[in-house]
Amino acid sequence: MTSDQIASVLWRRRLSFLLAFLVCLGVVTAVTFTLPKGYAATATLYVGGELDEGEFIDTSLLEQHTRTYSTLAGNPNIADLVRPRLADDPTREELLERMTFAPVERTQLLLITSEGGSPEEAREYANTYAETFVERMTELFREGKTPAEIAISEPAAVPSDPSKPNPPLYIGFGGVLALFLAVGIALLRERRDTRVRVVPSDESVFDQPIVARVPQFASKGAKSRQVADRFALLKTNLDFFDADPARVVLVTSPGVGEGKSTVAANLALAAAHDGERVVLIEADLRRPGLGGTRIAETMERSPVGLSNYLAGAATEAEICVRHPEQPLLTVIWSGVIAPNPTALLGSHRLDTLLAALRFKFERIIIDTLPVSVGADASVIASRVDGVLYIVDERKTKRAEALAGLNQLRSVRARLLGIVLNRAELLGGEGDYYGDGDGSTDKPRRRRSSERKTRRRRKRESRAEAVS
Repeated sequence: MTSDQIASVLWRRRLSFLLAFLVCLGVVTAVTFTLPKGYAATATLYVGGELDEGEFIDTSLLEQHTRTYSTLAGNPNIADLVRPRLADDPTREELLERMTFAPVERTQLLLITSEGGSPEEAREYANTYAETFVERMTELFREGKTPAEIAISEPAAVPSDPSKPNPPLYIGFGGVLALFLAVGIALLRERRDTRVRVVPSDESVFDQPIVARVPQFASKGAKSRQVADRFALLKTNLDFFDADPARVVLVTSPGVGEGKSTVAANLALAAAHDGERVVLIEADLRRPGLGGTRIAETMERSPVGLSNYLAGAATEAEICVRHPEQPLLTVIWSGVIAPNPTALLGSHRLDTLLAALRFKFERIIIDTLPVSVGADASVIASRVDGVLYIVDERKTKRAEALAGLNQLRSVRARLLGIVLNRAELLGGEGDYYGDGDGSTDKPRRRRSSERKTRRRRKRESRAEAVS
């Protein structure tokens, strides 16, 4: 996965990413401040003689001797000598576990550090261990068993601040860990999410161009003018799709409830508003969907429709119903529910109907069955100029969308592109259209109010003249 793909996933999963990061960082912070405090005290030893004496052993081997004493300090026999001098009489393992012995590089100094649960305990352990070790090494030096004398240079002081936990270090490390965990969680959610997810900057999906993004109609940011503009843009994109524009357009989707009928109806209205003679065909003979669109709000459904014509029970003139408010728009309803819709749609009468409609209309839009439900869409797809594939950004599964596209390709359908339904709005786009039907309606309201005021003043003037 490339960096651009990861960035795209993180943008889509930004809420999951942010929540996971904050939770992980919060847990690390809480654990950091609940850990028991530990204190460290250090006694400094000098190898080569007492610091206040006038003469010291001056040899190049003193640094090596210092490293040797560092190893001797951790000898279990030394620990056994220290244990009785401590108040709590720890075991040898407990004592050595809290002690650290380290030479200072390029010096003759040896550091003996002890950890304790309190500042006083840390100081007691460090100084007791250092004093005992110096005493023992002094005895061995006098016996000629050690190469150099050793003395305490600086006893351990009471530490003022705890050595652990270290909040800046722990929280910084925790922040890095939380970042990686949040990225992992976002990628895991993306992997397990089977829905089609795109970002506003994507221009294609499944190697198909995105020809329109339709916001959710019921969403707070989707205004009526905004929706109309989206379908006007879709119609324009279809006009400029190729040198030979698609006049007969099939509208389908991978599954049920993804908005294909709504897109088909609004695309027909957009073409009619643009001055085209349009016919909208409800070719979903199993579960007709135009009844839930804007078309059905302004005209009644005809009981005679496409299925009647395909069965030879109605003529072309009987099934074509002109829209009462849009004279350029004609609707062919589905008609009676047929027991064999695939066979009807595969008959030669559909070819005859489409050929006749081409002479009378500039645009033919066909709303048909979802690809995954039956073979109806596949039967019609190879007989039209192009197919619009409707994908619900919040519902459609990737596997279903790909399966539908493969099915359309198998019948050699001409794919015009993908319409993303219920798409995510671009930032600030909803604000541009204002409240209600758009802020651009406000001047119109002002003009209407001014006309009412002028009419009222004329009526008052007439009344005064009569009196």
